[in-house]
Amino acid sequence: MKSRSLRNTLMLVGALSFSGAAPAADWFPLQVNSVGADGSVSVVEYRGVESAAKPWKICAAYPHLKDSFWMAANYGMVEEAKRLKLHLQVMDAGGYPQLNNQISQIENCVAGGAQAVILGAVSRDGLNNLLAELKKKQIPVVDVFNGVSSEDVGAHVLASPYAEGYNSGQYLVKRHPEGSPKVKVAWLPGPAGAGFVEQFDLGFKEGVKGGAIEIVETKYGDLGKEVQTRLIEDVLQTHKDLDYIVGSAVTAEAGVPVLRSRNRLGDVKLVALYMTPGVYQGIKQKAIEASFLEPAVNIARMSINEAVKLLEQKDVLRTIIPVGRFYDQSNIDQLDTDEAFAPANFRPVFRVQ
Repeated sequence: MKSRSLRNTLMLVGALSFSGAAPAADWFPLQVNSVGADGSVSVVEYRGVESAAKPWKICAAYPHLKDSFWMAANYGMVEEAKRLKLHLQVMDAGGYPQLNNQISQIENCVAGGAQAVILGAVSRDGLNNLLAELKKKQIPVVDVFNGVSSEDVGAHVLASPYAEGYNSGQYLVKRHPEGSPKVKVAWLPGPAGAGFVEQFDLGFKEGVKGGAIEIVETKYGDLGKEVQTRLIEDVLQTHKDLDYIVGSAVTAEAGVPVLRSRNRLGDVKLVALYMTPGVYQGIKQKAIEASFLEPAVNIARMSINEAVKLLEQKDVLRTIIPVGRFYDQSNIDQLDTDEAFAPANFRPVFRVQ
């Protein structure tokens, strides 16, 4: 969780105003997974709106803005708000434990005239009463990235930690199928009890079935580099013949200097569940083996467009999950960083008007 002083510093970043004609969208059409009411999944073509009927007022609630993932979300939403000439207010709850803060921020934003809410929820269930109230007030909500259990939202545009875990497991299975020599894996998915970590865990353990994979130890811990470094050092000390460490992007990034200092970089391979700029560079430099990617910038762009479609009573896809892809040294040069990361010089933007 970031300190109060850092949150206050971030809030001083200036607002963006419109100037000139809106740029043409060049990120759609794109292929996405559309989930039906019965749970069936189909790949469909997604198209954003070419223009908005009016300068709608939209609130976007984030758990925090302390890492590159939510920076990418901020960048994607800001760029779309500018393109569509919308008013956008971004709110940082201050971390996942700050449920009451996020609820208050949303209530205040709606009281201030917001016509729609984009919700990056700090809790799967904790905002359900608020979502029911917003539905009564006819304030459409787009559930983005994390997922909520409430049905009182107009659309879900989600990342899938289950898919990230499953595909990471399948990546190992393809390289070490059943019948081949068994490889030993340390599994470090993140903080115990977090909903997305539980989905990582379910997906990964399903994904490694049918392979010569032995999970020799599972360690949970906060997604800070200091904690992850300590966990990595622990598993290396315990398991001298380890082949892989699989875990969060923070785990992979933290693992590079630890393995390098022990002269084991490449001997023990690092696989990340999701992509960050640090993981991207690590793969290009052959320090990290591989990572799954669901394009965060495009997910954020779609959430803005789904909000506009709901406000203008246009057809929406009820649940969208992007088509992800695994990257390693063989294909990392094919990755379009504009779909995945904010530019290196991008700083948080809290208001577009």
